[in-house]
Amino acid sequence: MTPTRPINHVCIWEDESMSWSMWGNAAADDGRKLSRSEMASQIVAIGRSQAVIEFAIDGTIIHANANFLKAVAYTLDEIKGKHHSMFVEPAYRQSAEYKAFWAKLGKGEFDTAQYKRLGKGGREVWLQASYNPLLDRSGKVSGVIKFATDITADKTRSSDFEGQIAAIHKAQAVIEFNLDGTIITANDNFLKTLGYSLREIEGKHHSIFVDSAFQQRPEYKLFWDKLGRGEFDAGQYLRLGKGGREVWIQASYNPIMDASGRPFKVVKFATDITPMRMAVEQIGEAISAAKDNDLTQRIPMTGKTGELETLCGGVNELLDRIAAVMGEIKSTSREVASAAAEISSSTTDLSQRTEEQAASLEETSSSMEEIAATVKKNAENAGHANELTRGARELADRSGEVVGQAVSAMARIEDSSRKISDIISVIDEIARQTNLLALNAAVEAARAGEAGRGFAVVASEVRSLAQRSSQAAKDIKDLITNSSGQVRDGVELVNRAGSSLGEILNSIKQVADIVADIALASNEQAGGVEQINKALTQMDEMTQRNSAMVEENAATARTLEQQAADMDERIGKFRLDKAGTAKPTLVLSRQKLPTATKKPVARGARQMQASLATAVARDDWREF
Repeated sequence: MTPTRPINHVCIWEDESMSWSMWGNAAADDGRKLSRSEMASQIVAIGRSQAVIEFAIDGTIIHANANFLKAVAYTLDEIKGKHHSMFVEPAYRQSAEYKAFWAKLGKGEFDTAQYKRLGKGGREVWLQASYNPLLDRSGKVSGVIKFATDITADKTRSSDFEGQIAAIHKAQAVIEFNLDGTIITANDNFLKTLGYSLREIEGKHHSIFVDSAFQQRPEYKLFWDKLGRGEFDAGQYLRLGKGGREVWIQASYNPIMDASGRPFKVVKFATDITPMRMAVEQIGEAISAAKDNDLTQRIPMTGKTGELETLCGGVNELLDRIAAVMGEIKSTSREVASAAAEISSSTTDLSQRTEEQAASLEETSSSMEEIAATVKKNAENAGHANELTRGARELADRSGEVVGQAVSAMARIEDSSRKISDIISVIDEIARQTNLLALNAAVEAARAGEAGRGFAVVASEVRSLAQRSSQAAKDIKDLITNSSGQVRDGVELVNRAGSSLGEILNSIKQVADIVADIALASNEQAGGVEQINKALTQMDEMTQRNSAMVEENAATARTLEQQAADMDERIGKFRLDKAGTAKPTLVLSRQKLPTATKKPVARGARQMQASLATAVARDDWREF
């Protein structure tokens, strides 16, 4: 309640219910005099809804109702008789303004406002109040009565809102529009961003910030229709500042509602993102140039600060590093291409030599197979010869035994011949004696005459028989003598044959031993040749595999050479120098390297070639 004139009555506090009686000439707003009961009812109603405190003319506290005591958290005994200054800050208490405040009330002038007061413990209390001088019947000021409402919570909330709004105004560009887009006001940030003064834009339409083409587009009308319906709009907007300068803002258009929930104006909060937008465009241009193989583009750093400076500097550093890497890759690709060409040439030459070696080994292996077959055949023949020699040795042994037996038999024949000769000598002697006896008988027969004629015949026959026997004995003796000579010759020959046969036997034994050694050596030689043949076969397989591997490696090297050349050609498209021209690109010969004549290779040969390719990859193929 805010009185329009001083209250010309005296208030008397009756009890703790905060009702009081009034005397005086109080009148209603319509000029009608109020009765005592009406005035009392009004005073009681005021006491129930408001905080009320009464002061003496010097500011001493006379009384306060429960609402006031609750607002300042004091009891009546703690404040009664004390000065009003206990509710204000020390600095204000000593100020001339505070003295003028009480002087004003002492002159009968009321005062109404929002007041900051201190409650118990120094707690801040905000009151919406009026200080009303009390006049006695003579019109003099006899005291002051204060009617107040505790607005601390509202004040705190309002201060929070005001603080937030102030912070927004410090950080952002703010402009207010009517619902039709007419500019009401704008803060300094907005005016600085667009380059206008407030007088230049106040009362004009928002369309001064957009180009003429956009003003005619349907979406611009829809934009303001949307805001007029109370719907906000936010995004990035291109606006025109003073002189047509392009300005990019990150903004929100916020319809403000009245107490009935109807929009009555639009407040726009904006942030100037022109530097960021320009940086984004510059970054996009640099990236687009990089996509087109131009690594010379850099983002200008003039005017860029904070995170924007860090971002653009980072992009420039990234481009620098990419350019450096691409330069290194270009140099490396040339070296790789050159090395690949050398490897390809060397590998092809090695492939040719390996295939020639494989062919030689294959021929050697074939020859060794024939030699192995021959040696094996020789070993078999030596075995047969050894067996035959053993048979000849056994036969020689048996022949020696036969010769010995023949020598013994010849010796026995010789003995028998001598005995026969002796017997023949006896027979010859007997024949001689018989002849003598026959001669004597013939002499006696002749003496006997006729009587002895027959005896003479017998004697003649006996003499003839003796002569024949003697002749036969002589012939036999001659024959035996000749036979004995022949037997002796035969014995001598047999002995000589036995001696020769013994020598032959010894020779056969030696030959048998030599043949046995030859057979053993032939078997060992056959085994060795077979092992050599196997080794040669393995070497042949390995060489064939080496050849296949070298050919594969040569093909890989040629592919690597081609890929390195392609890489160098692609990297050569990048512009790495400030002049905007590509650096010289290494041009590799596209001449097809000689390819060795391929021969059929076995699976083992291909494996060996794979192993050789691994060795070449390890750069130790020269040791091979």
